[in-house]
Amino acid sequence: MKRRSPMSVFSEAFVLCFVAGFLGCGSGPASPQSSTQQQKLPAGLGGSNYGWYQLDPPCSREPYGVIYNYNTATATINSQLETMYTNGQRRLRIPIFFARGINSGTIMDSTGGNLASQFRSNLTGLLAAIKAAGFLEVEVGFFPQASNDPTSWTTFSSNYFQENWSVIQNLRPIIVSSGIPYHLDLQNEGIPPAGYGALLQYDQMLWNDYVAAYGRNDTLGFSIIADANHVGQVSAVYGPSPYGSSGSPQLFDVHIYDLTGAEFGIAFNSLNAQGYQGVPWIIGEAYYNDVTEAVALRQQANNTGQKVLYLTQWPETSPQSCDPNVNVTPPSDFSNYQAQGF
Repeated sequence: MKRRSPMSVFSEAFVLCFVAGFLGCGSGPASPQSSTQQQKLPAGLGGSNYGWYQLDPPCSREPYGVIYNYNTATATINSQLETMYTNGQRRLRIPIFFARGINSGTIMDSTGGNLASQFRSNLTGLLAAIKAAGFLEVEVGFFPQASNDPTSWTTFSSNYFQENWSVIQNLRPIIVSSGIPYHLDLQNEGIPPAGYGALLQYDQMLWNDYVAAYGRNDTLGFSIIADANHVGQVSAVYGPSPYGSSGSPQLFDVHIYDLTGAEFGIAFNSLNAQGYQGVPWIIGEAYYNDVTEAVALRQQANNTGQKVLYLTQWPETSPQSCDPNVNVTPPSDFSNYQAQGF
């Protein structure tokens, strides 16, 4: 989550088959669940963005990143995963925060295009714990920060671009080898508004480089803020450019913080107008377990016929009351989105 403003119901088996099978994502089916795990159903389809395991008052998240601290907070994080699973969550979105020269407790130093071996080991352990808890799928998002963050650039930086691209290349094998179906978000909320030329160049270059190296099956490209300024630029990112013409993702991640559901309609109409009819969505971010938003999103999905495979809530309630945008740890309750078939 970067901003302060802000399906028809598929069976769980069908969604898993569709995402992991038809789209060809990840490394194949998840391991069979134990009888104990099966008894924890009924389940929702989605779950949470899980980035922090603790907050200090009033809502200080930074020392408590789940990847950064997995080796020292293993028992706490594993217990929270089990609680989320028991409460019906089945899919998670895991953010990877990184920047050159910064180790903050959440942000990990990416100098030279890789993370320290401890952080790579922590990512391996966290993904193994997610799989062991019974989760069916993860989305892993790349969240470059500080000077690595192209959403704040006024001029394009080849140096930082290469560092970010190397981070993706170096961490992708860890995600692939985890054995849990996955998608990659190559840049959190990376679709640029009009006039952001440096970010547009970054997206076009990274998208074409990624598809040339790995294909389109395991990535949803760049997650999308659901307002007209951002969603209207999707075709500029994925259309022909000086850097290639690799087509578009087979799945979009749309971020909606809107209690009326109006942003859902904006995204739906704009994406259809750009030629993306029928592309399924993940709602990758929404207010934490918000009954009003859950009802509005379900109504919009039903009215438009847009396929929403699942939703992963962001751990902040409405109205947004914390900076930087987290006031719930762990994000254990998913009941209001569950009730609406998400």
